[in-house]
Parts: sequence; C-alpha cells; structure tokens
Amino acid sequence: MMTITIASVPDREKLVAELWYDQELWGEISQDTGELVLEIYPSPTHPFRQLKCEELIMAVQHAKDKLLCA
Repeated sequence: MMTITIASVPDREKLVAELWYDQELWGEISQDTGELVLEIYPSPTHPFRQLKCEELIMAVQHAKDKLLCA
C-alpha cells in the first residue's frame, strides 16, 4: 500500500512529500528550487520495484496536492 507523508526534513528548507510503499521510502517530492522535483530512491531490500502505473500516478498527484496545500 502506498502512503504519503508531509514532512520537514533537516536537509531541506521547505516541506517535502515522502512517498512510501510497504513501509519503505521510495521517493520524495521537494520544492526547494521553486518547482516540484521528484526524487526516486533505490531500495535497500529489492533490486527493483514494480509499481502499478495508475497507482503511481495517483500517488504522485496526491502527494503534489498535499504538499502544495501544506
């Protein structure tokens, strides 16, 4: 299950949207540069991830919306 957390992290000036899948952080949307940037992190436990395209698109859009409203 994908979840989104809005967080204040020490290495960012502004809030970020953390993208989680099965309790593992797989990405982050930041806005420090003035535009939204998606960073995707490698998995420490899986050599690759398979995410359903529609689920991924909806999660990123939801994270973007939550971050812009925070």
